[in-house]
Amino acid sequence: MSFFIASYYVLTTVLLLLAVVFFFVPLPKHEGLRNYKISLRLFSFSYAALMVYCLIKLNYKPQLLSIPFLIAAPSQAILLTLSHINLINPQRITSSRVLRNLSPLILFIALSCVQGYAYGHVPMHDYHSLLLWDNGYSLSELSDVLLRELWFVAYLFAIVYYGVAYFREERRYRTLAGDFSSENDIVNFRVARASFICALCVGTITLFVTLSLNEHVCTILNYLIMAFYIAMALLYLQYPKIFLNISPFIFENPPRKEEKPSLLDKSEWAEIRDVIVRDEMYKQKGITVEDVARRFTKNRTYISNMVNSHENENFNTFINRLRITEAQRLIQSNPELTFAEVADKVGYSEQSNFTRQFRQITGISPSAFRKDIFTK
Repeated sequence: MSFFIASYYVLTTVLLLLAVVFFFVPLPKHEGLRNYKISLRLFSFSYAALMVYCLIKLNYKPQLLSIPFLIAAPSQAILLTLSHINLINPQRITSSRVLRNLSPLILFIALSCVQGYAYGHVPMHDYHSLLLWDNGYSLSELSDVLLRELWFVAYLFAIVYYGVAYFREERRYRTLAGDFSSENDIVNFRVARASFICALCVGTITLFVTLSLNEHVCTILNYLIMAFYIAMALLYLQYPKIFLNISPFIFENPPRKEEKPSLLDKSEWAEIRDVIVRDEMYKQKGITVEDVARRFTKNRTYISNMVNSHENENFNTFINRLRITEAQRLIQSNPELTFAEVADKVGYSEQSNFTRQFRQITGISPSAFRKDIFTK
């Protein structure tokens, strides 16, 4: 068995295992995870579709723009993107939206079936066969080649379109998270982004696989695809661990009409801010705008709008700025404290997060700050 054939068997086995895991993975009993379960199903179908394509390709000579590829690859782009968007905006993923996104693929499958049944498909074993004007194609053959080429261009467009769609939703998510939570791991949600980047890599590599007629190149690319799929699966399965932290704001109700920023009282915010600083509420680990709103018997949207309006920054930045200011004071007055102790005292669960925020807000690292102080 050649390495080329072996790569497809290995990839098929991995895809089958991951498809089964995604379909049957046990989840905590939580109403909000229903959307995540839907997302897992999309992942499972996506992996299964690619597995079927690999099995089909094992029995056919390498061909450009093959029908199985033109069905499997776009379905990957659509299903993987929708499943990732479902992580950060579950309310956007509905059955009608999924069907609407899949409708062009369904139309292409229908047209391909009609073409294949009526006239058959043109074998395309070299790049010369892509040329419409230099192969003496009959009208039926020309329609087949043109349909496949147009759909391939649509696939390229889909990669760009769905990439932009995901990052637009991520930007929306980061805005909501920044207004709600003090924890930067929640705001940045690196797990979802890293997983989606793996999906983009799979889509890009798949393009090169179908455009390459060299078995050695295809073998290497197959193993790269497998590596990214495994990485994506491991990242994606971490989502339930942090879902309970982010569900309060991704499922939030729309703000009340009477709580517009223009109606906010600046003096009232000054009083609330004084209490937050005086009582050191910002040192509470994992503090959210919900916690602050509860303390002052206000609506969380009201508090969030106050911060944005009077501090000109979101809740996350506001809290972290207070924490870093206090950290600077502690470093100056208590040189014996380690940075891990300072981080813990000002409300950070992890020193790495403290260091990252310190550098972002002050422009230097905590160690550089300490060095500057005690070398003057």
